[in-house]
Amino acid sequence: MKVFNEQENDGLSIGWAIEDITPEGPVSLYGQYYERLSEYVESPLKIIAFAIEKREKNEVKEQAIMVSMDLIYTLKPLQDGVKQRIKELITDFDESKLFLNATHTHSAPYPEIESDYGKFLLDQLVKVVVTAWNSRKPAGISNAYQNAVTGFNRRVLYADGTVEMYGATDREDYIGIEGPSDTGVDLLFCWDINKKLTGIIINVSCPAQVTESKYYVSADYWSEVRKQIKKRYGEDVFVLAQCGAAGDISPRDLATGYKTDGANMWEVEGMVEIGKRLVEAVNKGYLVAKYNIQSNVPFKHLVKNIELPTRRVSLEEFEKALTKVQDILSREPNDPNSPDTAWNRFLREIKENEKNKVYGPWDSKTSDFGWLKPQELVIKQYKNQDMDLGYNFELHVIRLGNIAFATNPFELFVDYGFMITGRSKAKQTFIVQFSGDSGGYLPTQRALEGGGYSAMANYIGPTGGKVLVNETVELINSLWDQDVLSI
Repeated sequence: MKVFNEQENDGLSIGWAIEDITPEGPVSLYGQYYERLSEYVESPLKIIAFAIEKREKNEVKEQAIMVSMDLIYTLKPLQDGVKQRIKELITDFDESKLFLNATHTHSAPYPEIESDYGKFLLDQLVKVVVTAWNSRKPAGISNAYQNAVTGFNRRVLYADGTVEMYGATDREDYIGIEGPSDTGVDLLFCWDINKKLTGIIINVSCPAQVTESKYYVSADYWSEVRKQIKKRYGEDVFVLAQCGAAGDISPRDLATGYKTDGANMWEVEGMVEIGKRLVEAVNKGYLVAKYNIQSNVPFKHLVKNIELPTRRVSLEEFEKALTKVQDILSREPNDPNSPDTAWNRFLREIKENEKNKVYGPWDSKTSDFGWLKPQELVIKQYKNQDMDLGYNFELHVIRLGNIAFATNPFELFVDYGFMITGRSKAKQTFIVQFSGDSGGYLPTQRALEGGGYSAMANYIGPTGGKVLVNETVELINSLWDQDVLSI
């Protein structure tokens, strides 16, 4: 039975819901080259749904449902599966106006829809979507923008122009960090008709990766944000997490070389610290937002299928990768079970580092195996690139008052985010990556020239990135070019 009363709903109505997606027992945690089996649950995994609709004189004007998941990626079959299932369950909602996004925690199972966990996840997603939609009530919104230090560029630049992700900064040839970071925190506060806070959308350009190499299930710093928000604003206040453009970002300040007395951003204390910083930003935003609540604002949701050109691997790149792979394989023992294979040496180094190092990463992307895996992907990409010329994905752009939401499926390098927000006509632009599918890293031209992990075996490159930026900006700005009264 619906709580929503159509006769009372001129303007916006909003519904929220939350469900648990924590796996039972030991599970394989996805996000590294090597397998990690969970030993316990550090913090539960959640999915949060936000449903919004606008009506005028009982006529539906616009709709959207956003769902945030404490997972590493969104996969297209999962999103399509949710849309298919809800068709018959909420017949007054256009399922094309739904999208999922992930926080990119490395401490959760892989969301493969055919797995036992995937089937459980799909059931929970359907449940949270239906509950949020059926709980919508007359509402108002207000937005705010603050700054909080959460993420830093993780690509270290050397004098010869090469780059390493998480590279050493105590080398003589270290000359700086490759790119920028983004301290912006975009906030959307949602209120009921009595101006009571019901939920907050928080968008920050930093993946949930403090615990990326641990052996436990964790929602990472978003669990701390939710915990602290509930303590400050009440148990019934929802938090929907979104990761902005952050493909080259992590929670660690590599430039300081871990020489400060700050929280260790490879441990739980780092999660707690980022949680505090974000809640401080929320508190400051709240003081402004509570005086600017609106219930009748422009609301338009566009969905467009976009095709991006795939990255062309040059003959020079292919030959370089082939030489590297052949060199590594030439040194491989005949016995694949030998402790001296590249794989077994890789695993042994991890175990030694876990015992002896205070800070990660504990695996090395510059070891033989670390080089082998991406270079083999480059070779495969070169051989298949004439048969694989385009990548299609579903782009969602929403205008809600003076702000915009824009989705993409990538680990989008932060410069692309700046390109979009700089050209957007919206007062604030919430870029939502890891949405709708898993498109991999999308590096800049500068990153490709530097190389290193995250800028080697990339399905989409700068040419596709330019198309993504242009298509996104065009859609956003079209919603400001229209007559506001017609939206």
